Amino acid sequence: MGTATNPNLTNLQPLGKPKRIRISHNALWGYIFIAPVALYLLVFSIGPILFSFWVSLHNWNMITPVADMESVGLKNFQYILGDDDVFRKALLNTFRFTILGVGTNTVLGLCGALLLNANIRFRTFWRTIFFLPIVTAPLALGMMWGTLLNKNFGLVNRILNAIGLPSQPFLSSPDQALYCIILIAVYQYVGYYIIVMTAGLQGIPEEYYDAAAVDGANWWQSFRHITLPLLRPVVLFLVVTNTIGALQVFDIVFATTTGGAETSGGGPAGATMVLVLHMYNNAFKFFKMGRASAMAMVLFAIIFIVTLVQMRLMRERA
Repeated sequence: MGTATNPNLTNLQPLGKPKRIRISHNALWGYIFIAPVALYLLVFSIGPILFSFWVSLHNWNMITPVADMESVGLKNFQYILGDDDVFRKALLNTFRFTILGVGTNTVLGLCGALLLNANIRFRTFWRTIFFLPIVTAPLALGMMWGTLLNKNFGLVNRILNAIGLPSQPFLSSPDQALYCIILIAVYQYVGYYIIVMTAGLQGIPEEYYDAAAVDGANWWQSFRHITLPLLRPVVLFLVVTNTIGALQVFDIVFATTTGGAETSGGGPAGATMVLVLHMYNNAFKFFKMGRASAMAMVLFAIIFIVTLVQMRLMRERA
């Protein structure tokens, strides 16, 4: 009679021998292909972020060697969050620019996409016209609008005078300057919203609308229960990406507004001072790189939190 063997015992390995990790040939090539991208992220993304955080804990004028920087701990953060009035005003202006700019672009972009998605003539021509401002350099666009909105010889004021309306200060007014910047940003980016949303609308199957029409749904009911839910991923993409860009606005403000020595840009009277412009002034005009790096860290945290909140809210409503 033969002895019975336990099949589980045959798979046991002697104790003390390390288990070898084998990487397949395909996995090895996968690691080789992603290595350049990982190296790029490490050197040009993660590395600068860590270096900026380290600089934010020091006083550095970019002339003193990095090894001789004076360590100040969290004093730079304490100053910008507690004592820097310009930082608070710049943060408020940045939020105002972001909310009004992204909100207006989203509404106008959806309206324009609905029009272009309809059966209208010269649809390709209108798409090209709407998209042209987005390919224009922001600095060139800012300088163009700065000339058009000039209070003394601008074309817009001449048109207002021709129809019997008084001239407006526009970019020279503390009450109007920021809203002029927002309108310039809307002019530049609304075509991008329109094109992306039009692509999203064309990706919705026509059968859904046909079924809704058979059930007696009107235009508003189809728009509310078919178009908006299926277009939500596109809207989420546009809102998140453009919010990140709006929170970092710099070039349009830099090109269209100037200020006195007390504000160093963002005029008049700091009405258009935004966070990145204030950061630029501290770094490259006042040579306070530690404070500028602290502002960069605060802006990074704000963008990270706002992006997470936006994605969570949009997904919950999906």
